[in-house]
Amino acid sequence: MSSRELAEYLKSQGYGITLTGSQSLVIEHPSLPIYLHLEFKGNLVYVSIGLNRDELREVLGEIRESGEDVEEVVEDALSYLNNASLKARKWLEERGYTAVFKIREGSIEIYEVLEEVLEEAAE
Repeated sequence: MSSRELAEYLKSQGYGITLTGSQSLVIEHPSLPIYLHLEFKGNLVYVSIGLNRDELREVLGEIRESGEDVEEVVEDALSYLNNASLKARKWLEERGYTAVFKIREGSIEIYEVLEEVLEEAAE
């Protein structure tokens, strides 16, 4: 089993996947600069959320200016990544891997950027 096989499975589920090495892959969100990173380390697979803070701040600012509910966009994006992580977890566990979730830190960082964007709008 490998990151390549997991990538093929997740692609078949409709996710955009980038292999970032022989033991890791990234599931990119289709419209926000955030992603789910999965890294194989032996029998463990670490799952985390990554982002580009500056790019995310810019995109969320544009979304807010367009009149769209930026909070809902962020919630939907995190739900998308969460669903992907659950599909990956099921696949991994069926093959004897243990998924180690470290997505909380990335989620908090995304909410911090959202808060910054909302505070800028209130000024």
